[in-house]
Amino acid sequence: MAPETIRVLDPTSPQSIATDGMADRPESLDGMRIGLLRNSKLKSEPLLDAIYEVLADRFDIGSVYKADKGEASRPADPDLLSDFSKEVDVALLANGD
Repeated sequence: MAPETIRVLDPTSPQSIATDGMADRPESLDGMRIGLLRNSKLKSEPLLDAIYEVLADRFDIGSVYKADKGEASRPADPDLLSDFSKEVDVALLANGD
């Protein structure tokens, strides 16, 4: 009887970060207006707040602007995004469960 061959598949792939269409990162967050845009998932607000606290400890943040885009399964309202973008220099988004 011939030995069986077991084929092992690797489900991982090399990491890649898409940068097309992304805004340039500022040199520093000092004086910047930071926007925190969350969805309605349970942990998105504490996650954004924790990240903001770390940034506020490291930089002299100008101000913070918080908004809730609503349900995670739906895109944000264009008017909300337009208003949000007028209030911030840098945006942080979170999707938390």
